[in-house]
Amino acid sequence: MIRTLIIPLVTLVLAVSSLHAQDRTATRQRTPEDAATRAARRTEHMRSTLQLTEDQVARVQAINLKHAEAVEAARAADKAQRDQERQELRASYDADLKAVLTPEQYERLLEQRRKQTERREARPAPERPAHQE
Repeated sequence: MIRTLIIPLVTLVLAVSSLHAQDRTATRQRTPEDAATRAARRTEHMRSTLQLTEDQVARVQAINLKHAEAVEAARAADKAQRDQERQELRASYDADLKAVLTPEQYERLLEQRRKQTERREARPAPERPAHQE
């Protein structure tokens, strides 16, 4: 009696867990976003986490859009040039934001970046297929 109950139950648990694992991998795949969508998403996040005023939101949105478009253009450049441009873009982006944000808001932004870097470094690197150059 117990065997006839346990075997189907174990089979059901194994089947459900494998379905759950398959469903999770599908949600991890990202679809590419255009520059305007990325800028809007980043602006909304900054609005909520940094408590921006409406004037700051409009100015930060313009900065984020300019930065997202520049990053998109830089992705087309060759890798060595792209790394240099990325550093220049980051410095320009930070300078633009620093002019808009209060010192406390800017410090919170830097703290958020530090925490994000720690989280990124703490998780295991995904295995990527080797690509040919």
